[in-house]
Amino acid sequence: MRGFVLIFFLPILGLAQGSQTASSPIEAFNHYVALYSDVGGNNAADKDLLPFVDKLSDKRESFKNDEAFLNYVFVKTHQRFLKHYTDYVSFSAMINKGTYNCLTATALYALLLDYFGFEHQVIETNYHIFLMVNTDEGRVLLETTDPMNGFVDNEKQIEERINTYRKNNISETDIDKTYYRFSYDLYREVSPDEMLGLLHYNLAIVAYNDHQFQTSIAQLDRALELYQSPRIEELSRIILLSVIESKLDAASKEDCVRKIQAMRKNKLMVAARATAN
Repeated sequence: MRGFVLIFFLPILGLAQGSQTASSPIEAFNHYVALYSDVGGNNAADKDLLPFVDKLSDKRESFKNDEAFLNYVFVKTHQRFLKHYTDYVSFSAMINKGTYNCLTATALYALLLDYFGFEHQVIETNYHIFLMVNTDEGRVLLETTDPMNGFVDNEKQIEERINTYRKNNISETDIDKTYYRFSYDLYREVSPDEMLGLLHYNLAIVAYNDHQFQTSIAQLDRALELYQSPRIEELSRIILLSVIESKLDAASKEDCVRKIQAMRKNKLMVAARATAN
């Protein structure tokens, strides 16, 4: 099988362990910060996040409307936590080091929007993820990888951005890589719990691209527990084919194949039955 690089969420310029039952905004915020931070094995710096949220809260009453406050949150979050873009990075690395990607930044903004009571949707496409926010002043699209022009409150520009996202184009910037194009056409809202699954899925891609098949399978298995997504099913098939054609020793290859087949049988069949019902 010809080698290729899997691409997940890309910038486009100009989850959980059971349902959330927290009784207050701060409990919900802390709950998901802990879950998201655990993906990749490190804890986020809550000592930095919580004071940041408190400072935003203190400023809220000084704004004339919710859209103006939302713009302030967008700018300040970028300034504080989103400093250097990289394709694949964990949520905790974003908080601790300022490196981020489309998925982790969107996860952070979604938590802040939940905390401040903004009605919003996290929209997933094949290679991108973004936020739509409803305010009393109208819709706002948040493009988390575009600090200069990512706050979009003009309805015509919002539609133009959405049309671009729905084309599902890949920017093939590295001529030495072969990029994989997914066979489906995604455009759907994801929940905070499903976002957690996507964070695990991203790490499965990182491991796959590094030919660490055992790690990739383990991350994908966790993703499937959280989110029954066609992208996860397709990656399981890709890993299976890659393992079969790999140069792994016979025992390792057999172990990987067994794990993938069990995962596909047990979890993907459940998803199929749920869809049928």
